[in-house]
Amino acid sequence: SSDLVMQNIVDIIFSVTMVGVIYCLSTELFNNRISAIVAVVISSAYPHFLFYAIAGLTETFYTLLLLSSFFFFYKEKYLIAIFILVLSILVRPSLDFLNPFLVIIFTFFVFRRGYIKSIKQALIYIFIYIVLMSPWWIHQHQKYGEFIRLNLGDGIVLYSGNNPLNLTGGGVGRDVGPSDMDLSTFSDIVNPVERNHAMKQAAMNYIVANPGRFIELAGIKFVRFWRLWPHTEFYQQWYTIAASLLSYGVVLLLSIGFILRNSKEHFRRLLPIYALFGYLTLVHMVTISSIRYRFPLEPFLIIFASQFLVSLLQNRPWFIIIQEKILKISSK
Repeated sequence: SSDLVMQNIVDIIFSVTMVGVIYCLSTELFNNRISAIVAVVISSAYPHFLFYAIAGLTETFYTLLLLSSFFFFYKEKYLIAIFILVLSILVRPSLDFLNPFLVIIFTFFVFRRGYIKSIKQALIYIFIYIVLMSPWWIHQHQKYGEFIRLNLGDGIVLYSGNNPLNLTGGGVGRDVGPSDMDLSTFSDIVNPVERNHAMKQAAMNYIVANPGRFIELAGIKFVRFWRLWPHTEFYQQWYTIAASLLSYGVVLLLSIGFILRNSKEHFRRLLPIYALFGYLTLVHMVTISSIRYRFPLEPFLIIFASQFLVSLLQNRPWFIIIQEKILKISSK
């Protein structure tokens, strides 16, 4: 349909813009144009970027917002960074609890602006949060008759990931194979708010009653989150696995090399990114896991991998020649 075509066009524009933001963010982080150009080259042909650009999902737009927010934070443009960060919650609320801490991490730890400045930026975040979220709160109140801060998706996600039928760490529901949950228990609850609360309570009861299984599932979800190729049965073709291994697999390996070799040197500056990685991984170890939810982290992995690759090659004579030519061309 024409709507789907238009959505794909817009998502492709978002994806192309995201590559540009990756260049800007990489340059801002490491002040190295060569590694930024390498990041652009990788991003331009990165299979996951290409897939989500035409998948009709929110991944590309959300990731663009997240990257843009981080870029403006690193430029110390707090107002626009906070505005975009809050805006991203309306697309996907996963980082809702982390976001105010990101503001503090950037202000107090990365740029060391002191307590007063950090508190000021935190208050600005709260103000912008209330302003941007208020229309959504009004809409939710009109729809459900009570205050709903985010949405009613947390109950089914938490229950899907924590119930006796979940064996794979994924969800929500399956079209092929056995289902990962049984919702018949909640079918008699007409009120959607009460049903959402009942799902959350059932999930918590399951976790408390089965702590060993919860930890086991958390490990399964961790592996699934960072998996080298898709878990779903629809993407088990050899060429899909090969494309994922040769793109994400290589990027992940180089990123690990960067962290092991360079994390101490850049630790304070990269602390917000590390916090983002840790938080998002933890969220999906508790709820449900998929490589789809890892996608917003992959641009950061590409930036790390590019910086590490350039640092490995920077003293090679042939690479020095190529580097000089690239800088000469890009400066024209």
